[in-house]
Amino acid sequence: MRKNISSGYEYEDEFGYSRAVRAGNFVFVSGTTARQPHLKGDAYVQAQAALETISQALQKADASLQDVVKTVIYVRDMADAPLIARAHSESFDTFRPVSTLVEVSRLTPEEARVEIEVTAIIQE
Repeated sequence: MRKNISSGYEYEDEFGYSRAVRAGNFVFVSGTTARQPHLKGDAYVQAQAALETISQALQKADASLQDVVKTVIYVRDMADAPLIARAHSESFDTFRPVSTLVEVSRLTPEEARVEIEVTAIIQE
């Protein structure tokens, strides 16, 4: 069983990708950034907004943040790591997925300070 999930973000159609794909009990959520008006916020606000979009995509796949086993976080400035860590910990503190944090030179959209992707496994 494969189910493609859209968040309605226009870039999904423009670029030709899904926000998330459920394949069996696995859910893969694309790299997700904040959207306006949250792009005007700091890295904490942006990470919270991205995680909310991810949570909504997981719900459409009959999953939740509790099912997340891996996060990959792309950040434009490693100085933002404590702010992003705070948002990440608020979402995952009791579930504790594995996680990778990588500094990159640019993200899309240009104002984005953080991008988060997740992998989840739905437990039967």
